Amino acid sequence: MARWGFAFFGSGVRFDSPDAHPTHMRRLTYYLENPFDAPSISLAELLAFSTDNLQRMSANNAGGELTARITATASALGLVQDHLTDDTGALGIRKARKQAKDDFRQNNIPGEVKRIEAGFISAFPAGSPVIQEALPHGRSVFNTCTDDTVESHLETLANAATTHSASLAPAIVTLAGTLLTEWVAIYEASEDSTGEKTTTQESLRAARENLQLMLFLNLNKLGEMFPRQPEKLSLYMQEHLLRDPASPEEPEEPEPPPVEP
Repeated sequence: MARWGFAFFGSGVRFDSPDAHPTHMRRLTYYLENPFDAPSISLAELLAFSTDNLQRMSANNAGGELTARITATASALGLVQDHLTDDTGALGIRKARKQAKDDFRQNNIPGEVKRIEAGFISAFPAGSPVIQEALPHGRSVFNTCTDDTVESHLETLANAATTHSASLAPAIVTLAGTLLTEWVAIYEASEDSTGEKTTTQESLRAARENLQLMLFLNLNKLGEMFPRQPEKLSLYMQEHLLRDPASPEEPEEPEPPPVEP
């Protein structure tokens, strides 16, 4: 127990703290590393541990010493959960937009391009260079090209229809322009949702790192409250929630050899 005369007022020493007991020296930087940053901790494990830690701090805070840590942890945990919900919702939107793009390319473009080609064939004689101008790679290119080049092929077709609109049926000219516009809109929506995924994941990563920091500060606070009393930690933190049941416990640092006299 800390004794009168061995500490000064405001030092933080608690007079119900136990006396020192033998241990072994560890490198001091070890205590400034955040164990909650370990890559082996999954998001599900981190959330389970954080929720349990928050509940335990709230249930064992008779003196109010943990109030600030409870507030900070609750805020950090809520932020992670909010971004996790956003990421889950964004995933559904991405899948729907990608499916719409794939469906349009597979079901709409081949048939519409065939109609437009038929319009050119009916308006110009066989072997006319105008048809080569409209479809320089033929209709089959729309089955083999990548998504990001579909627009250029449709634009070539639409430009040819506009250039020769006087010879083509108005419906063919309109169809070529509409097909290009619709594909651009669907494709860009699909690409935008992919970009939003990156933004959402970055926000979730930042929120997670903030929660990991809050847990580290909680651990430090408990160390301040219970110096030399490691048995008190289980009242506030359940370390097994952070570990895969199949993974071994982290080995202790080896005790250094005795110093030769």
